Amino acid sequence: MAASDIVARRYAAAYFAVGREKGRIPEFREQLERAVATVEMAEVARALGNPALDRRRRTELALSLLEGASPEVRNLVRLLLDRGRLSIIGAVLEQYDRLADRESGIVRAEVATAVPVDDPLRARIASTLAQHFGGEVRTTVRHDPSILGGLVIRVGDRVIDGSVRTRLQQLQAALA
Repeated sequence: MAASDIVARRYAAAYFAVGREKGRIPEFREQLERAVATVEMAEVARALGNPALDRRRRTELALSLLEGASPEVRNLVRLLLDRGRLSIIGAVLEQYDRLADRESGIVRAEVATAVPVDDPLRARIASTLAQHFGGEVRTTVRHDPSILGGLVIRVGDRVIDGSVRTRLQQLQAALA
């Protein structure tokens, strides 16, 4: 895991803890998503990254753009700016989503298939994964012809590789 992901996880955990304590996890997520969309706009990102502006002016600019946002998200943005880490705010949102999913028992799976998948097969994949992982599974299915056949499933740090490409590579290694 990259160092920026570790740092983002820490900020997300702290922000999430406040949201849980206040019983407003979805609202905190929505506020963070809006803040990410605002500070990642090209013009805003350029202005906030401009070294000609001192830290105080950048903070004033960011907070003025987040007028109406919750004090918690404004504090998070201020803290990220003060520490020179505003560039990881998108990763903070991703980590927040992982924490919210874990809190509500949702598992996210990314599935790569060799052929395009229709809706009935997509539903069958999701159903099978839900049975395997014992809870609600939200799947993202993408077409990847390079795997030749089968599936590659990623759930968190776990990878289930049932692709023909991997089987052929294993066979090649065994014969070498």
